[in-house]
Amino acid sequence: MRAGVIGCGPHGRRVIDALEQLGHEVVGLVDQRPAALAAVGTAPGAERLAHADALWAMHPELVCITTNGPSHAKLAIAAMQAGIRRVLVEKPLACSVAECAAMLEQATASSTRLAVDQLRRHDPVYQWLRERIASGIWGRVCTMWMQRPGIGLGCNGTHSFDLVRFLTRCEAVRVTGWVDAPLGLNPRGAEFVDPGGLVVMELDGGARAVIAQPEDCAGPTSVEVELTGARVRVDERTGAVEVIERDLSVKPGPTQGVVYRDVPTPTGLPRDLGSMIRGVLVELTGDGPMQCDARHGLSAVEVLAAAYLSHKSRGPVSLPLSPEGRGLWLPVT
Repeated sequence: MRAGVIGCGPHGRRVIDALEQLGHEVVGLVDQRPAALAAVGTAPGAERLAHADALWAMHPELVCITTNGPSHAKLAIAAMQAGIRRVLVEKPLACSVAECAAMLEQATASSTRLAVDQLRRHDPVYQWLRERIASGIWGRVCTMWMQRPGIGLGCNGTHSFDLVRFLTRCEAVRVTGWVDAPLGLNPRGAEFVDPGGLVVMELDGGARAVIAQPEDCAGPTSVEVELTGARVRVDERTGAVEVIERDLSVKPGPTQGVVYRDVPTPTGLPRDLGSMIRGVLVELTGDGPMQCDARHGLSAVEVLAAAYLSHKSRGPVSLPLSPEGRGLWLPVT
């Protein structure tokens, strides 16, 4: 397909590489920063453009928006109105639930395939874990714990909020959040405010998920899932997965302790950003259901907004949000 990319920062360049690896023709690159356009060492035949309107005039079949959050809604809606029928938007999908809803409404009106770049839905480790959880062999999910370093609840936290829904196949019904004070200026510019924090998601299946995102913690990102019959740990740095099953047929007592056994886990799965980006693009350019449908982006932003509202009210916030909550606009990246 003829493709265009808006936003030529580090992730934009990864998307450009993935498009070319999949055989798409990158015809236009858009960025208001000449240095960012000059840093793109691939796509030699693509026009370097300062404004998106010039890209619409080239009539690409696919557009990938890899800018920062505040520009996502305006650019995506303009692309769809210009007749582009396959659009990928970097997360967070937008800066408010209302903006996300407007994007989805436009996608429906123009019959556009609109995707959000929630990459972990194409991580082989998490796909394997999702299927095992769904099978019921380890019982039901009780608690999820996720820890990751850095900014921010919009930039990285939305990955975590979406991963909870992806792995459990459950929706958040109540959110409690604590938003930290920023530790410094946002590296993407003073106009962005996207600190870390801690968020508790209560799910419709009865489980809870705790997402800890301090700006200054050491990391690396880790995920733990506690089920009635097993405990699963994932280390994102190494890709290592550890599963310990509990033998529920053994009833512990004064003379009998709990019995556990280790479970073989997959090794050598190709978990890298490039393969995940290609996975998102393959489903977007196809005709079947999309794991990264933009509706999941809206759900992640709704949890984000609820966390901010909870921090302000000092109490839990129920979902779906009120009209006022849906309109809360956050300058996140």
